[in-house]
Parts: sequence; structure tokens; C-alpha cells
Amino acid sequence: MRASLIPLGLLATSLLAACGGGGDDSSNDYSAYSAFGVIGQADYLSGSANRGSTASAKSLAQPLGGVAGNGTRLYIADYGNSRVLGYDSVPSSPATDANFVLGQPDAQTSLPSPAAADRLALPSKAAVGDGRLAVADSGNNRVLIWNSLPTAGTPADVVIGQADFSADDPGLSASSLNNPTSVALANGKLIVVDQGNNRVLIWNSLPTANNTAADVVIGQSSFVTNASDDEDTGLNKPTDVWTDGYRLLIADTSNNRVLYYSQLPRSSGAAATYVIGQSDFSRTVAGISQTSLNSPTGVASDSTRIYIADASNNRVVRLDSFPIANGAAFSAVYGQDSDTFTTRLANDTDHDGDTDSAPSRETLSTPTGVAVVSGTLYITDRNNHRVLEFQP
Repeated sequence: MRASLIPLGLLATSLLAACGGGGDDSSNDYSAYSAFGVIGQADYLSGSANRGSTASAKSLAQPLGGVAGNGTRLYIADYGNSRVLGYDSVPSSPATDANFVLGQPDAQTSLPSPAAADRLALPSKAAVGDGRLAVADSGNNRVLIWNSLPTAGTPADVVIGQADFSADDPGLSASSLNNPTSVALANGKLIVVDQGNNRVLIWNSLPTANNTAADVVIGQSSFVTNASDDEDTGLNKPTDVWTDGYRLLIADTSNNRVLYYSQLPRSSGAAATYVIGQSDFSRTVAGISQTSLNSPTGVASDSTRIYIADASNNRVVRLDSFPIANGAAFSAVYGQDSDTFTTRLANDTDHDGDTDSAPSRETLSTPTGVAVVSGTLYITDRNNHRVLEFQP
């Protein structure tokens, strides 16, 4: 097993809640979106890994990608604990235990395991689609697929990126992976972010056999190249992907942008349609504004609006429609003052320019994942070791 290298050392309810002032300036009015639910912590003011103790059925440690669900069952890839937590129904309180664990023998075990059909090492993201579950098992350089939604300890049915369930070596080919960080299932297709190879792979039909080769590569001209690049055909350490089976969004993290493809690419090396976070495809500068991004690591959509986890700006931004030009302006921001798009401090509840001693239901610290499941926006608040629930 080789440890994953995700570029996240880049940074050291439901209603719009209006609050006033704080810190040294009590006249400083601000407003912020407020979460109505939290998973992984006992309350909104706690932010320690595993609730300050060891792994349990209630805790999270450095979760990375967005959650996955089918409207009832919910899955959370718990990266730091090398497991996926499964809930038979959406948690109704911070005290809710996960109903089962995938990737570990029990809820108290958290070390990365040698590769096997029922073990995980640093899983980045889970995805649900077409009645299946897929998990990007980053530390084992593979994607696992369950042909039906699993419960306690169920082994995976198919492995992608490796010849069998016991192999974990990184590689560069149409059937190899190097630190996959995201996966999506939609309309009978499988899409995988292969971060270590600076590319996204597409399978035109869901694989039913181990080590099935991909059909299309994005970000590279062939399956045997992996150089980073920008422009409309390049990628640089991409982290996340969203698709409905027809359109495609890629969080191109080290290029500080999100790429939008108005049609899911059918041929390798396809060019993106528009870029979000930059004014054109040649620019990759990080920024903090209503049109810029700094290390975006998560992207999701409800098929109308787009949500981006802007990790190094400690915020999630929203577009109210798919772009029709480069550099579209964001319409809303979560985790920061919602009246401005120029604040970026982590856990600054009173917006006085200083990080507070505790998080709150309005703040974020390196958010890295977003998902919209059954009308709820889930934000993976990585450095607060929790998932927050918002009205979209």
C-alpha cells in the first residue's frame, strides 16, 4: 500500500441567519448561512478528530469527499479512519451512531489495512448510482464497486485499477490508477478522478469484471501520459468530479478552477466548454473574490445549481445555473460572511478577523467535499472533522 498524496496541505438551519458584530468591532454587521445538522461531532462548537478520542460509530477524522446517498441510506468516506460509515437513514442528531462500517472489522479500528475486498486505506469519496456503491480507495490506488448497496462488512464485488483485490500498486495505463480521489456513477457510466496521473477516466458502461480498462481519458492525450497542464485540455492535481451522465464538472485543484463540459466527453483529450474560477483557460492564479477560487477540491450539482468546496478560502460557493461563459460570478457563499466574497478566515464566527477557539454552525475550516442528496446540501468540513447539513 502506498499512502495517498492529496494536495490539501495547501492551508494550514437552513435559513440565512443575521447576526451582529463581534470581537473588537461590535458595529460590524454580517450575515451567514447556518447549518441545521452536524455529523461527526457532538455539537456545532466541537472540532476535534474522533471527538478528541479514538474512532467510534459517531466520529470522523479528516473526511475528504462529498457524502453519497439514495435518499434513505447515507455513506461517508472517513479518510483518516480508513473506512466508510453507513447509515440506514439520515442521521437525525449528533448522537446518531453509524449503523455499519465498511473497510474495517469494527467501528473502533482505524488503521489503513492491506488491500482486500473488505478493507480500505484512506478512502476519499463514496458514490451511489444505478443501485451500486463505488468508493475511491486512494491509499490502495483503486476503486471498489458493490453491485448492490452494502451493509455491515460486505466485501466489494469488483475492483478497478488493480488486477485483483490484494494488489495496491500505482500505475499508468487504461486499467491502472495512481491515488484516485473521487468517483461518480451516473447513467450507466463510471467516472474516476486519477489525481496522481493528472487525469479523469471514463468507463462508458459500468465495469462488471476486475481491472476493466477505461474508454476515455480527460486531461491527457493518451492513457500513458500524466503531465500536468492548464488550457482547456489539461488538468493539474484534480480532486473531484460530478456528472449526471450527460454533463461533467471537474475540480481542477492545483489550477484553481472548475472545468465544465456541456457534454460528457466521448473521446480522449476533449476540451472543456467553460472554466469557473478563472477568466480564461490560460489563467491558473488563486484568488478570493466573487469569480475566483483557491484550491477547489469538491464540486457537486442538483442539476441546476453548482456548489464548489473552495478549500483554501474556507468556503463553499454557489452558482445558480450552469455557466454560459468563462469566469461566471458566484451567487452565494457558505462558511463566510454572505454579504461579501472577500473573506476567507477559518472558523471566524464573529467575523472580527481572528480565528475563534471553536467552530460554529456558520463556519468552515478547509471544506473539501460537497453533495446534494434529497434536497439537502452536505458540506464536508475537513479540518473540523465533521459534515454539516444546509438548505441548498
